[in-house]
Amino acid sequence: MKRRLLIIIVIIFAFNLVTPTQQQKSNNSDIQIQKAWARPAAKYANSAFYFVLENNSSRTDTLLGAETKISEEAEIHESYKKDNDRMGMRPAGKIAIKPKSKFEFKPGGFHVMLLGVEKDLHIGDKIEVVLRLKYAGKIKAQAEVRDMPMTKEMKQ
Repeated sequence: MKRRLLIIIVIIFAFNLVTPTQQQKSNNSDIQIQKAWARPAAKYANSAFYFVLENNSSRTDTLLGAETKISEEAEIHESYKKDNDRMGMRPAGKIAIKPKSKFEFKPGGFHVMLLGVEKDLHIGDKIEVVLRLKYAGKIKAQAEVRDMPMTKEMKQ
């Protein structure tokens, strides 16, 4: 009986030694967030977070989700063209980022939707968004609120 208890304690202790190492992956330099910015929005409205995610590692990593303190929810979305040539938006789920590649989250494409922002987001404000990746763990991104650039569709 004492031997089983000792084995259980050793297993629990060993598990706790492994867990902090996994959490430190959030500082992993193999995954980098570049060109991060967000759209202005009024309190309770929605905004969007755009960025380039670079995977310098030798294996595919997967963006699982995002979180932030400035909105009720943060979801990975994609914009798409509907049958009537209008744009629509839908949840995208997980996004695989291939090794040694970049994936751009941009207006008219994939982005992180910030649903129900809890304060006005003005041009020049700074926000923090945390991305959750399968292998790299949690990575913090700092973004400036900026005006949305004109797209080809808007200029016509």
